[in-house]
Amino acid sequence: MRIARILAVVAATAALLGPLPAYAAPAPGGDTASPDIAGGSTTTISAAPYAAQISFDATGTNVGCTGSQISASWVITAKHCNSASLQSVRLGASYLESGGTVKTVAARYASSTGDVLLLKLSTPHYGSYVSLSSTFPATGASAKVYGWGDQTEGAGTMSYSLKTADVTVAGQGTDTYGGASVRTQSQSGHTLGGDSGGPLIVNGKLVGVLSTSSILPVPNPSSFTRYYNDHASVSRNLSWITSVSGVGAS
Repeated sequence: MRIARILAVVAATAALLGPLPAYAAPAPGGDTASPDIAGGSTTTISAAPYAAQISFDATGTNVGCTGSQISASWVITAKHCNSASLQSVRLGASYLESGGTVKTVAARYASSTGDVLLLKLSTPHYGSYVSLSSTFPATGASAKVYGWGDQTEGAGTMSYSLKTADVTVAGQGTDTYGGASVRTQSQSGHTLGGDSGGPLIVNGKLVGVLSTSSILPVPNPSSFTRYYNDHASVSRNLSWITSVSGVGAS
C-alpha cells in the first residue's frame, strides 16, 4: 500500500520506540498525503468492500490516498489528504484507477481536532459501508489495514491491487494534527505513502484512519515488527463525524 509520495520525518516521541514516524505526503500525481503497504498480501475488494480510492482529478485516475465508505453519501479519509484537487472517489474496485464506480466529491469537511476528513458524494452510492466503532480498541488487539499504497519506501508507485496487512494495537498516540490516535505495531506488513486515510479494522469495525507511519529502510526489512503507525481515532472523533454526516456508531 502506498502513503504519499514525499514523506517528512517528524520528531520522535517517548511513546514510540524504534524508527521515526513520517508524515504522509502527496502520492505521485496527487495533491495530498497518504501511506501504503509494504509486505502484507494482495486481496480483493470483497475483503473490504467499503475501501475507497481518493483521487485528485474528476475521473478517478489520479489516486493519492485511501478511504472508507461509511454510508451511501459519505467517505472518510485523512485530513492531510485534503486539497482543492480532491475531486472524486472510486468505489467497489479491487484495482487501482480501474473498475468500480467513480463518484464526484461535492464537499469536504475537515476535523478541527484530528487527522480526519469527511467527503460528501454528489450522488449516493449504495454499496457496503463499514461500521464505526464507539470504543477505543484494547492494547494487544489484532487489527487489519487496507490500501493501494507503495510497497517499498519512496517507490512513488502505488500497488495495482488492493493490499492488506496484519497489525497489533499498541496503545494511544497522536496523529499528524495532535489528535488522539490508535497506535499500531506492524506485523505482516507496514503502511506507506498512498495508504493515508485508509481503514484500521478491529472486529469488523473502523477504529482508525491512517495518519502517519514509521519510515522503512530500503530494501524492505525481513520483519516489520519494529515499525509503528498512528491512525486518527474514530471513537475520539465520533461526535464530530456524527454531527457532520449523521452517521453514528453501530
